[in-house]
Amino acid sequence: MKRSNLVIAVLAILTVACQPKVDRFTLNGQIAEADGKTLYLDHMGLDRVEVIDSVKLEGEGEFCFNHVAPKDCFDFYRLRVDGKVVNLAIDSTETVTVKASLPVMQIAYMVEGSDNSARLKDLVMDQIGLLQDLRRVSSQYRNPDPAALQQQVSEMVDVFKSDLMTKYILPDPSSPCAYYALFLSINGQMLFNPQADRQDAKNFAAVATQMDLHYPDAVRTAHLHNVALKGMAKTSPSRNNTVTEEAIQQFENMIVETGIIDIELPDCKGVMQKLSDQKGKVILLDFTAFKTDYSPNYNLFLRTLYNKYADQGFSIYQVSVDSDESYWMNTAINLPWICVHDESSVYSTYLKSYNVQQLPAVFLIDRDGNITDRPEKTDELDGKIAKLLE
Repeated sequence: MKRSNLVIAVLAILTVACQPKVDRFTLNGQIAEADGKTLYLDHMGLDRVEVIDSVKLEGEGEFCFNHVAPKDCFDFYRLRVDGKVVNLAIDSTETVTVKASLPVMQIAYMVEGSDNSARLKDLVMDQIGLLQDLRRVSSQYRNPDPAALQQQVSEMVDVFKSDLMTKYILPDPSSPCAYYALFLSINGQMLFNPQADRQDAKNFAAVATQMDLHYPDAVRTAHLHNVALKGMAKTSPSRNNTVTEEAIQQFENMIVETGIIDIELPDCKGVMQKLSDQKGKVILLDFTAFKTDYSPNYNLFLRTLYNKYADQGFSIYQVSVDSDESYWMNTAINLPWICVHDESSVYSTYLKSYNVQQLPAVFLIDRDGNITDRPEKTDELDGKIAKLLE
């Protein structure tokens, strides 16, 4: 090799070596019964859907895409053939495998290699189930009473929104599914409307808070944060709906500093106790009723946890919704943790804010004030508390 050629080759190698590494994700799999069809990979951006790759399927329908991984935050993609789609949530350099048959591609696909995408599939299936139920209800009204039909539809949508909160948003507000759930729509209408519903605005704020903490530089975070602020301002219960810049700034500071929907209620001595004052500790937030069959053994179990971990920075903030305040007070006075009472009982706005459907309901909050889990089984609590205290 001539000297000049050698120098050029060495420079080329050095140039490649000095280029920054670009993370990529791989999406492969099979779409059966689609021979000759074109499979598209779409990027679901904030303001548009963009085709980023495509391939003509042949034979068994095997495919493989390799693309630059999303930066700063998770992102959403979809596979599309003849109007049928598979939605995916990608957040790393993972390899995701999707297998489906074209005729039932949207409702019977398999996804491996991405927990977020598998979880997103569950959410989409729930959405499809709601659409099917709404069509069924509408078809039953041969001579529909518009008011009665609207009432039933509203009730079904409210139940679905409640399920979204319980299954996808509260357990992990910074997850792709929590974000995706906020923007779900039915027949072009958003399920959560932060511009018109105060509780919906709070839900946006809760997810925005966690996004601020986990993905502070992401475009999606900035957008969601802005939507949440405008929603809280527009649904403000103030007498004149004029919200000053100072009020908006106060809310912005609040959602940055606290990752929870705050609670402030009186304890047995009438002293107001704020949940956010416990920030810095690992908190077990518990909604319960003392005048129930489960309560005595349940509180004994909580006492065991409290005695074991209190010295390590563990706290319990227990909210009673008993209608009999005296009964609660006589029992709670002997408990070593913070126990407060909501006189609104089962009509408590806090129950609605945290989407509590049955009692007891437990949330685990880390030292930074983030809800990390909503355990359904008491035997899971010990290990999860110990892990948060590490």
